[in-house]
Amino acid sequence: MTLTNKGDETTHINMETVCDLLDKTLINQLHLMEEKMRCELNIESSINSGSIHLAKSRYIMGQNAVSIARLPMESSPEFSASTVCEITEVDNMKEFRVVENDAENTVNPLHWFGVLVPQNLHKAKSIFQNTINFVVECANIQMRLLENMGNMDMLNKYKETLKS
Repeated sequence: MTLTNKGDETTHINMETVCDLLDKTLINQLHLMEEKMRCELNIESSINSGSIHLAKSRYIMGQNAVSIARLPMESSPEFSASTVCEITEVDNMKEFRVVENDAENTVNPLHWFGVLVPQNLHKAKSIFQNTINFVVECANIQMRLLENMGNMDMLNKYKETLKS
């Protein structure tokens, strides 16, 4: 296509640039969606694996030793979570990050079930702690997906202004 008018040529170049950016943004969106699905599958498999280890612990220790009755209630003393999430900024993007809590009143949840607990309970704890990392990664991907969608909307609006 040959254009003679300089204004039309500039519009044509801008339109191509916007379309290229839209294509790249859409491809990035598809990659992010695939990454999020993979992360969600990791979460699901980790929760299943941790639950199996909890069930084995319950079988080994007895059904009353590993039950909901051992968990803290509203009347229990307050304590801080051993793992917390904080928001950091990386490359002008907000991102969640898992950090260990340094508070004095943190509690080891394994102690709720006694002093000598089976290895399966330790394994379940480590699996669930790893699951937290998958959840945070998934949340970070979701934030990038939302930002990408905003960029696509902005590019589509700009493209419409070029058409008119």
